[in-house]
Amino acid sequence: MQRSPLIESTLRAFSTCFGGEPLVLALSPARVELLGNHTDHNDGLVLAAAIDRASVVAIRPARGSHKVAHVRSVNLDQHKRFSVGEEIPHSGNGSWLSYVAGVSWALAQAYGPLSAGFEMVIAGDIPLGAGLSSSASLQATVAIAIGAAGLINGPNLVGDDASRMDLAKLLRRAENEYVGVNSGLLDHVSTLFGRADHALTLDCRSFDYARVPLGSPAPALIVCDTMTSRKLADGMYNLRRAECQSVVSYFQSHVETSNITSLRDVTADMLRAHWAELDLVGRLRARHVLTENARVTAGAVALKQGEVAEFGRLMSASHASSRDNFENSSPALNTLVEAAENAPGFLGGKLSGAGWAGCTVNLVEADKAEPFAESVMEGYLKQTGTRPNVHICRSADGGSVYR
Repeated sequence: MQRSPLIESTLRAFSTCFGGEPLVLALSPARVELLGNHTDHNDGLVLAAAIDRASVVAIRPARGSHKVAHVRSVNLDQHKRFSVGEEIPHSGNGSWLSYVAGVSWALAQAYGPLSAGFEMVIAGDIPLGAGLSSSASLQATVAIAIGAAGLINGPNLVGDDASRMDLAKLLRRAENEYVGVNSGLLDHVSTLFGRADHALTLDCRSFDYARVPLGSPAPALIVCDTMTSRKLADGMYNLRRAECQSVVSYFQSHVETSNITSLRDVTADMLRAHWAELDLVGRLRARHVLTENARVTAGAVALKQGEVAEFGRLMSASHASSRDNFENSSPALNTLVEAAENAPGFLGGKLSGAGWAGCTVNLVEADKAEPFAESVMEGYLKQTGTRPNVHICRSADGGSVYR
Protein backbone atom coordinates (compact mmCIF):
# COMPACT_ATOMS: atom_id res chain seq x y z
CA MET A 1 0.00 0.00 0.00
CA GLN A 2 1.39 3.38 -0.99
CA ARG A 3 1.84 5.64 1.98
CA SER A 4 0.22 9.05 1.92
CA PRO A 5 2.14 12.17 2.99
CA LEU A 6 -0.03 12.24 6.13
CA ILE A 7 0.99 8.70 7.07
CA GLU A 8 4.65 9.47 6.38
CA SER A 9 4.60 12.61 8.51
CA THR A 10 2.92 10.73 11.37
CA LEU A 11 5.58 8.02 11.30
CA ARG A 12 8.37 10.61 11.26
CA ALA A 13 6.81 12.42 14.21
CA PHE A 14 6.52 9.17 16.17
CA SER A 15 10.17 8.31 15.51
CA THR A 16 11.29 11.79 16.55
CA CYS A 17 9.18 11.83 19.71
CA PHE A 18 9.49 8.25 20.95
CA GLY A 19 12.10 6.55 18.80
CA GLY A 20 11.50 3.54 16.59
CA GLU A 21 8.23 2.44 15.01
CA PRO A 22 4.68 2.39 16.37
CA LEU A 23 2.93 -0.94 16.82
CA VAL A 24 -0.29 0.26 15.19
CA LEU A 25 -1.41 2.97 12.76
CA ALA A 26 -5.12 3.80 12.57
CA LEU A 27 -7.13 6.42 10.73
CA SER A 28 -10.71 7.66 10.58
CA PRO A 29 -12.27 10.16 8.16
CA ALA A 30 -14.11 13.43 8.55
CA ARG A 31 -17.69 13.64 7.36
CA VAL A 32 -20.10 15.99 5.59
CA GLU A 33 -23.83 16.27 6.10
CA LEU A 34 -25.53 16.04 2.70
CA LEU A 35 -29.17 16.12 3.86
CA GLY A 36 -30.83 16.21 7.26
CA ASN A 37 -29.92 19.59 8.71
CA HIS A 38 -30.98 19.81 12.40
CA THR A 39 -33.01 16.63 12.12
CA ASP A 40 -30.72 14.61 14.39
CA HIS A 41 -31.80 16.25 17.65
CA ASN A 42 -35.42 15.79 16.57
CA ASP A 43 -35.08 11.98 16.25
CA GLY A 44 -35.07 12.40 12.49
CA LEU A 45 -33.29 11.15 9.39
CA VAL A 46 -29.84 12.17 8.14
CA LEU A 47 -27.82 11.45 5.03
CA ALA A 48 -24.06 11.99 5.32
CA ALA A 49 -20.78 10.86 3.77
CA ALA A 50 -17.30 10.18 5.10
CA ILE A 51 -14.67 12.14 3.16
CA ASP A 52 -10.99 11.77 2.39
CA ARG A 53 -9.72 14.01 5.17
CA ALA A 54 -8.67 12.07 8.24
CA SER A 55 -7.16 11.82 11.69
CA VAL A 56 -4.21 9.42 11.99
CA VAL A 57 -2.95 7.86 15.21
CA ALA A 58 0.32 5.99 15.74
CA ILE A 59 0.53 4.07 19.02
CA ARG A 60 2.82 1.75 20.96
CA PRO A 61 2.26 0.31 24.46
CA ALA A 62 4.53 1.98 26.99
CA ARG A 63 7.29 0.00 28.66
CA GLY A 64 7.25 -0.50 32.41
CA SER A 65 4.51 -0.71 34.97
CA HIS A 66 3.53 2.96 35.09
CA LYS A 67 0.12 3.41 33.45
CA VAL A 68 0.73 6.79 31.86
CA ALA A 69 -0.30 7.93 28.37
CA HIS A 70 2.18 10.15 26.53
CA VAL A 71 0.40 11.87 23.64
CA ARG A 72 1.76 14.25 21.02
CA SER A 73 -0.39 16.35 18.68
CA VAL A 74 1.57 17.10 15.52
CA ASN A 75 -0.85 19.75 14.27
CA LEU A 76 -0.88 21.69 17.53
CA ASP A 77 2.76 20.96 18.44
CA GLN A 78 1.76 19.91 21.95
CA HIS A 79 2.85 17.00 24.16
CA LYS A 80 0.60 15.95 27.03
CA ARG A 81 0.30 13.08 29.47
CA PHE A 82 -2.40 11.59 31.70
CA SER A 83 -2.91 8.53 33.90
CA VAL A 84 -4.68 5.47 32.52
CA GLY A 85 -4.63 3.63 35.84
CA GLU A 86 -7.65 2.44 37.80
CA GLU A 87 -9.29 5.86 37.41
CA ILE A 88 -8.87 8.37 34.61
CA PRO A 89 -9.52 11.86 36.02
CA HIS A 90 -12.36 13.74 34.35
CA SER A 91 -11.58 16.76 32.22
CA GLY A 92 -14.44 18.69 30.68
CA ASN A 93 -12.50 21.50 29.09
CA GLY A 94 -13.16 20.35 25.53
CA SER A 95 -9.48 20.34 24.55
CA TRP A 96 -8.06 17.76 22.17
CA LEU A 97 -6.56 15.94 25.14
CA SER A 98 -9.96 15.63 26.83
CA TYR A 99 -11.17 13.70 23.76
CA VAL A 100 -8.22 11.32 23.95
CA ALA A 101 -8.61 10.84 27.69
CA GLY A 102 -12.38 10.52 27.30
CA VAL A 103 -12.02 7.65 24.84
CA SER A 104 -9.58 5.93 27.20
CA TRP A 105 -12.07 6.43 30.03
CA ALA A 106 -15.01 5.04 28.02
CA LEU A 107 -13.01 1.98 26.92
CA ALA A 108 -12.01 1.36 30.54
CA GLN A 109 -15.65 1.67 31.61
CA ALA A 110 -16.68 -0.92 29.02
CA TYR A 111 -13.80 -3.39 29.16
CA GLY A 112 -11.89 -2.75 32.36
CA PRO A 113 -8.72 -0.70 32.98
CA LEU A 114 -6.27 -0.44 30.12
CA SER A 115 -3.51 -3.04 30.45
CA ALA A 116 -0.69 -0.49 30.05
CA GLY A 117 0.12 3.09 29.32
CA PHE A 118 0.92 4.10 25.77
CA GLU A 119 2.92 6.38 23.52
CA MET A 120 0.77 8.07 20.89
CA VAL A 121 1.17 10.55 18.05
CA ILE A 122 -1.88 12.23 16.50
CA ALA A 123 -1.91 14.01 13.14
CA GLY A 124 -4.55 14.94 10.61
CA ASP A 125 -5.53 16.94 7.56
CA ILE A 126 -9.12 17.80 8.57
CA PRO A 127 -9.71 21.57 8.44
CA LEU A 128 -10.47 22.57 12.04
CA GLY A 129 -13.56 24.63 12.74
CA ALA A 130 -15.07 23.76 9.36
CA GLY A 131 -17.93 21.62 10.69
CA LEU A 132 -16.43 18.37 9.37
CA SER A 133 -16.51 16.61 12.76
CA SER A 134 -12.80 16.43 13.42
CA SER A 135 -13.58 15.54 17.06
CA ALA A 136 -15.52 12.37 16.16
CA SER A 137 -12.77 11.42 13.72
CA LEU A 138 -10.18 11.85 16.46
CA GLN A 139 -12.21 9.81 18.94
CA ALA A 140 -12.73 6.94 16.53
CA THR A 141 -9.07 6.81 15.52
CA VAL A 142 -7.86 6.83 19.13
CA ALA A 143 -10.26 4.03 20.08
CA ILE A 144 -9.36 1.87 17.09
CA ALA A 145 -5.65 2.35 17.80
CA ILE A 146 -5.95 1.51 21.51
CA GLY A 147 -7.97 -1.60 20.71
CA ALA A 148 -5.63 -2.80 17.96
CA ALA A 149 -2.62 -2.24 20.23
CA GLY A 150 -4.03 -4.85 22.60
CA LEU A 151 -4.61 -2.45 25.49
CA ILE A 152 -8.20 -3.54 26.21
CA ASN A 153 -9.67 -6.90 27.08
CA GLY A 154 -12.41 -6.61 24.50
CA PRO A 155 -13.50 -7.43 20.95
CA ASN A 156 -12.21 -6.13 17.65
CA LEU A 157 -13.82 -2.70 17.80
CA VAL A 158 -14.29 -2.51 14.01
CA GLY A 159 -14.61 -6.21 13.22
CA ASP A 160 -18.09 -5.85 11.70
CA ASP A 161 -20.92 -3.34 11.51
CA ALA A 162 -22.40 -4.45 14.84
CA SER A 163 -19.05 -3.80 16.52
CA ARG A 164 -18.82 -0.40 14.81
CA MET A 165 -22.26 0.58 16.10
CA ASP A 166 -21.29 -0.45 19.62
CA LEU A 167 -18.14 1.67 19.28
CA ALA A 168 -20.12 4.66 17.98
CA LYS A 169 -22.34 4.52 21.08
CA LEU A 170 -19.28 4.23 23.30
CA LEU A 171 -17.70 7.28 21.68
CA ARG A 172 -20.91 9.26 22.11
CA ARG A 173 -20.83 8.35 25.80
CA ALA A 174 -17.25 9.62 26.04
CA GLU A 175 -18.21 12.92 24.43
CA ASN A 176 -21.40 13.33 26.48
CA GLU A 177 -20.23 12.21 29.92
CA TYR A 178 -16.49 12.89 29.90
CA VAL A 179 -15.93 15.83 27.57
CA GLY A 180 -19.30 17.37 28.41
CA VAL A 181 -20.58 17.91 24.85
CA ASN A 182 -24.21 16.89 24.25
CA SER A 183 -23.65 15.33 20.83
CA GLY A 184 -25.77 12.78 19.01
CA LEU A 185 -24.67 9.63 17.22
CA LEU A 186 -24.47 10.96 13.66
CA ASP A 187 -20.84 12.06 13.62
CA HIS A 188 -19.54 8.86 15.18
CA VAL A 189 -21.57 6.63 12.87
CA SER A 190 -20.49 8.63 9.83
CA THR A 191 -16.77 8.34 10.58
CA LEU A 192 -17.03 4.59 11.32
CA PHE A 193 -19.47 3.45 8.63
CA GLY A 194 -18.27 5.40 5.61
CA ARG A 195 -17.62 3.68 2.29
CA ALA A 196 -15.89 5.07 -0.78
CA ASP A 197 -18.34 6.19 -3.49
CA HIS A 198 -21.24 5.88 -1.04
CA ALA A 199 -23.31 8.02 1.31
CA LEU A 200 -24.88 6.81 4.55
CA THR A 201 -28.44 7.19 5.80
CA LEU A 202 -29.10 7.09 9.54
CA ASP A 203 -32.36 7.00 11.47
CA CYS A 204 -31.48 8.92 14.63
CA ARG A 205 -34.23 7.20 16.61
CA SER A 206 -33.83 3.53 15.68
CA PHE A 207 -30.16 3.77 14.59
CA ASP A 208 -31.07 1.91 11.41
CA TYR A 209 -28.62 2.76 8.65
CA ALA A 210 -27.89 1.99 5.02
CA ARG A 211 -25.11 2.77 2.58
CA VAL A 212 -26.32 4.16 -0.73
CA PRO A 213 -24.21 4.61 -3.90
CA LEU A 214 -23.25 8.10 -4.99
CA GLY A 215 -22.94 7.07 -8.63
CA SER A 216 -20.16 6.19 -11.02
CA PRO A 217 -18.11 8.22 -11.31
CA ALA A 218 -19.03 9.51 -7.86
CA PRO A 219 -19.41 13.30 -7.75
CA ALA A 220 -16.95 15.43 -5.84
CA LEU A 221 -18.01 16.69 -2.42
CA ILE A 222 -16.64 20.20 -2.23
CA VAL A 223 -16.57 22.01 1.10
CA CYS A 224 -16.41 25.80 0.97
CA ASP A 225 -15.59 27.79 4.11
CA THR A 226 -17.14 31.25 4.50
CA MET A 227 -14.25 32.26 6.80
CA THR A 228 -16.78 33.63 9.27
CA SER A 229 -16.85 32.93 13.01
CA ARG A 230 -18.92 30.02 14.30
CA LYS A 231 -19.15 31.41 17.84
CA LEU A 232 -22.76 32.47 17.32
CA ALA A 233 -23.75 28.91 16.45
CA ASP A 234 -23.56 27.57 20.01
CA GLY A 235 -26.18 29.85 21.50
CA MET A 236 -28.41 29.76 18.43
CA TYR A 237 -28.24 25.96 18.30
CA ASN A 238 -29.65 25.73 21.81
CA LEU A 239 -32.34 28.26 20.93
CA ARG A 240 -33.42 26.22 17.90
CA ARG A 241 -33.62 23.09 20.02
CA ALA A 242 -35.88 24.95 22.44
CA GLU A 243 -38.07 26.23 19.59
CA CYS A 244 -38.49 22.70 18.26
CA GLN A 245 -39.35 21.43 21.71
CA SER A 246 -42.01 24.11 22.10
CA VAL A 247 -43.81 22.69 19.06
CA VAL A 248 -43.58 19.20 20.55
CA SER A 249 -45.06 20.52 23.81
CA TYR A 250 -47.93 22.14 21.90
CA PHE A 251 -48.89 18.88 20.19
CA GLN A 252 -48.55 16.94 23.42
CA SER A 253 -51.14 19.28 24.91
CA HIS A 254 -53.49 19.57 21.92
CA VAL A 255 -53.51 16.11 20.35
CA GLU A 256 -55.24 13.30 22.19
CA THR A 257 -52.64 10.68 21.36
CA SER A 258 -49.84 10.99 23.89
CA ASN A 259 -47.18 9.26 21.80
CA ILE A 260 -45.52 12.48 20.65
CA THR A 261 -42.01 12.72 22.08
CA SER A 262 -40.26 14.66 19.31
CA LEU A 263 -40.93 16.33 15.96
CA ARG A 264 -40.42 12.90 14.41
CA ASP A 265 -43.92 12.03 15.67
CA VAL A 266 -45.58 15.09 14.11
CA THR A 267 -46.97 14.49 10.62
CA ALA A 268 -47.33 16.98 7.79
CA ASP A 269 -51.13 16.68 8.07
CA MET A 270 -50.97 17.50 11.79
CA LEU A 271 -48.80 20.53 11.12
CA ARG A 272 -51.20 21.81 8.45
CA ALA A 273 -54.23 21.25 10.68
CA HIS A 274 -52.73 23.25 13.56
CA TRP A 275 -50.77 25.79 11.51
CA ALA A 276 -52.86 28.81 12.52
CA GLU A 277 -52.70 27.99 16.23
CA LEU A 278 -48.96 27.37 16.36
CA ASP A 279 -46.39 29.95 17.34
CA LEU A 280 -45.26 31.96 14.28
CA VAL A 281 -41.64 30.88 14.76
CA GLY A 282 -42.20 27.33 15.94
CA ARG A 283 -44.31 26.33 12.96
CA LEU A 284 -41.54 27.38 10.56
CA ARG A 285 -38.98 25.37 12.51
CA ALA A 286 -41.26 22.35 12.42
CA ARG A 287 -41.89 22.75 8.68
CA HIS A 288 -38.15 22.64 8.07
CA VAL A 289 -37.62 19.49 10.14
CA LEU A 290 -40.58 17.63 8.62
CA THR A 291 -39.70 18.53 5.02
CA GLU A 292 -36.03 17.79 5.68
CA ASN A 293 -36.89 14.26 6.82
CA ALA A 294 -38.85 13.86 3.60
CA ARG A 295 -35.87 15.11 1.58
CA VAL A 296 -33.61 12.49 3.20
CA THR A 297 -36.04 9.74 2.23
CA ALA A 298 -36.38 11.09 -1.31
CA GLY A 299 -32.63 11.61 -1.57
CA ALA A 300 -31.87 8.00 -0.67
CA VAL A 301 -34.33 6.84 -3.34
CA ALA A 302 -32.78 9.16 -5.91
CA LEU A 303 -29.28 7.84 -5.25
CA LYS A 304 -30.41 4.22 -5.41
CA GLN A 305 -31.95 4.98 -8.81
CA GLY A 306 -28.82 6.75 -10.04
CA GLU A 307 -30.55 10.15 -10.17
CA VAL A 308 -27.64 12.22 -8.88
CA ALA A 309 -29.00 15.46 -10.36
CA GLU A 310 -32.24 15.00 -8.42
CA PHE A 311 -30.25 14.42 -5.27
CA GLY A 312 -28.42 17.70 -5.91
CA ARG A 313 -31.75 19.49 -6.35
CA LEU A 314 -32.84 18.19 -2.95
CA MET A 315 -29.64 19.53 -1.38
CA SER A 316 -30.40 22.99 -2.78
CA ALA A 317 -33.98 22.74 -1.52
CA SER A 318 -32.58 21.89 1.90
CA HIS A 319 -30.56 25.09 1.92
CA ALA A 320 -33.60 27.14 0.93
CA SER A 321 -35.53 25.65 3.85
CA SER A 322 -32.65 26.30 6.25
CA ARG A 323 -32.56 29.89 5.04
CA ASP A 324 -36.29 30.58 5.08
CA ASN A 325 -37.79 28.23 7.68
CA PHE A 326 -35.10 27.27 10.16
CA GLU A 327 -33.29 30.59 9.72
CA ASN A 328 -29.86 29.17 10.46
CA SER A 329 -28.18 30.49 7.35
CA SER A 330 -26.36 33.83 7.05
CA PRO A 331 -25.55 36.37 4.34
CA ALA A 332 -22.10 34.79 3.95
CA LEU A 333 -23.49 31.26 3.59
CA ASN A 334 -26.15 32.44 1.12
CA THR A 335 -23.54 34.28 -0.93
CA LEU A 336 -21.35 31.18 -1.03
CA VAL A 337 -24.28 29.03 -2.19
CA GLU A 338 -25.14 31.59 -4.88
CA ALA A 339 -21.52 31.60 -6.08
CA ALA A 340 -21.67 27.80 -6.31
CA GLU A 341 -24.91 27.86 -8.31
CA ASN A 342 -23.13 29.79 -11.06
CA ALA A 343 -20.03 27.56 -11.08
CA PRO A 344 -19.23 24.75 -13.57
CA GLY A 345 -20.44 21.27 -12.65
CA PHE A 346 -22.74 22.38 -9.80
CA LEU A 347 -25.42 19.80 -8.97
CA GLY A 348 -26.58 21.09 -5.58
CA GLY A 349 -25.35 22.74 -2.43
CA LYS A 350 -26.32 23.72 1.09
CA LEU A 351 -25.02 24.91 4.41
CA SER A 352 -23.54 22.14 6.51
CA GLY A 353 -23.65 21.56 10.24
CA ALA A 354 -25.19 23.94 12.76
CA GLY A 355 -25.23 26.90 10.37
CA TRP A 356 -25.00 30.68 10.93
CA ALA A 357 -21.36 30.52 9.78
CA GLY A 358 -18.87 27.85 8.76
CA CYS A 359 -19.17 25.89 5.55
CA THR A 360 -21.30 24.82 2.64
CA VAL A 361 -21.09 21.42 1.00
CA ASN A 362 -21.60 21.05 -2.74
CA LEU A 363 -22.26 18.11 -5.04
CA VAL A 364 -20.18 18.67 -8.17
CA GLU A 365 -19.60 16.68 -11.35
CA ALA A 366 -16.39 14.73 -10.84
CA ASP A 367 -14.52 16.20 -13.81
CA LYS A 368 -15.52 19.77 -12.99
CA ALA A 369 -14.13 19.94 -9.44
CA GLU A 370 -11.17 22.22 -10.15
CA PRO A 371 -12.99 24.80 -12.31
CA PHE A 372 -15.87 24.75 -9.82
CA ALA A 373 -13.50 25.56 -6.96
CA GLU A 374 -11.85 28.40 -8.88
CA SER A 375 -15.20 29.89 -9.86
CA VAL A 376 -16.56 29.80 -6.30
CA MET A 377 -13.42 31.41 -4.88
CA GLU A 378 -13.58 34.22 -7.43
CA GLY A 379 -17.33 34.75 -7.05
CA TYR A 380 -17.27 34.88 -3.26
CA LEU A 381 -14.19 37.13 -3.24
CA LYS A 382 -15.89 39.54 -5.61
CA GLN A 383 -19.01 39.75 -3.44
CA THR A 384 -17.43 39.83 0.02
CA GLY A 385 -13.78 40.81 -0.34
CA THR A 386 -12.84 37.53 1.38
CA ARG A 387 -11.26 34.51 -0.29
CA PRO A 388 -12.91 31.31 1.00
CA ASN A 389 -11.08 28.11 1.74
CA VAL A 390 -12.26 25.43 -0.68
CA HIS A 391 -11.63 21.73 -0.08
CA ILE A 392 -12.18 19.27 -2.92
CA CYS A 393 -13.13 15.99 -1.24
CA ARG A 394 -14.24 12.50 -2.23
CA SER A 395 -16.28 9.97 -0.30
CA ALA A 396 -14.12 7.59 1.74
CA ASP A 397 -14.05 4.39 3.76
CA GLY A 398 -14.71 4.49 7.50
CA GLY A 399 -12.25 4.19 10.35
CA SER A 400 -9.81 1.29 10.19
CA VAL A 401 -6.44 -0.07 11.22
CA TYR A 402 -3.95 1.04 8.60
CA ARG A 403 -1.39 -1.50 9.77
